[in-house]
Amino acid sequence: MYEERVIAETKNPKLKAFFTTENTSWFIFGIIILAGIITRIFLWGFTSTDMDVWKEAADLLLQGINPYETTLESFLTEGTKHFYAYFPLWMYISALIQLIFPDAWFFGIVKGLTLLFDLQVVVLLFAILKPKIENAWRLKMPIAIWFVAPIVLMTSSMHGKFDSLMIIFILLACITYEKKQFIPESLFLSFAILTKPIALMLVPFFYKREIQEKNFRKLFAKIGLLILPIVLMSIPFLHEPVLYFQGVLGVHVTRGHDMAPLFALLSLPFSSSNADSIIRICLTVAIICVWLTIIVLSFVKKMDIYDSCFYSFLAFNILYWVFLVQYTVWIYTFYTITTTKSKLKHWQLGSLTSSLLLIPTIMLAVLGAFVRHGL
Repeated sequence: MYEERVIAETKNPKLKAFFTTENTSWFIFGIIILAGIITRIFLWGFTSTDMDVWKEAADLLLQGINPYETTLESFLTEGTKHFYAYFPLWMYISALIQLIFPDAWFFGIVKGLTLLFDLQVVVLLFAILKPKIENAWRLKMPIAIWFVAPIVLMTSSMHGKFDSLMIIFILLACITYEKKQFIPESLFLSFAILTKPIALMLVPFFYKREIQEKNFRKLFAKIGLLILPIVLMSIPFLHEPVLYFQGVLGVHVTRGHDMAPLFALLSLPFSSSNADSIIRICLTVAIICVWLTIIVLSFVKKMDIYDSCFYSFLAFNILYWVFLVQYTVWIYTFYTITTTKSKLKHWQLGSLTSSLLLIPTIMLAVLGAFVRHGL
């Protein structure tokens, strides 16, 4: 290896001592992470309509107005787009920012938080993979590349989305699941759901051990611990439960698609004017069937918790009819864990990751224009 040749040829003992495999890998890892931080700082000035939504939802909450009323109104008028359509955790955080800091600071603080969230994901990925990977380069490089991947930078640093916060809670739930610490596991999973409801589809995988062991007392305890934070966070909105759950869950299930050219192609076999609805129903059924298949395989094939999350997010994103960049971040995070701990050789892992980063980045740019503007 290059660093071994440097050590052998150098006459400087201090330099020779420094250029070990471990130290060199840490040095390169640190440079990449620093480059990622600097890139995020350069992107600090970018804002998005999503960040405007967080701010407006927080303002409505502080004024005593139910933000989910605006969610349903926006959904009915625009169809594809929508106002705040998640459980209220991030809205509470946004409201706290509005209360403590001047109004003009909101976007900068959100960008600062997303940077901290991304760094926390890096720490958690390292904590997960370190016991599983012996090679220093194989351990550090996939994590560093995750931090500077265009899809991650675009999601957190340009758009200010909080997907990394959900990922943090899911990774913490996975870590505590492996350690059989069911109380923090259930609470972390609950907070992942409170961040983004898509985490609901991961719940069955965290109950697999209790079902296999027929430990129903612990199973019901975990269910209770999962539900409790959701109920407590939802109390201010439960006086209008239908409105609340339509705003949190219904919007994502019934929202229109934003891929008109693709749907036009898929609707060719149908003569009905309801072709779009038929396609969405078929895709929904497909998502459910594939998800149930993954659940069954996780029991039969002894799939670990990280692989289960990876395949679930992958299936959802392939079949869901709304094209959003941040969904690829969910996949890529668990892809990093699944492939790094796999039996792939180093060159195979590097080639696969490079291809999967380069091709989607080009496709995102092309499809972004294609989807939004049509042919």
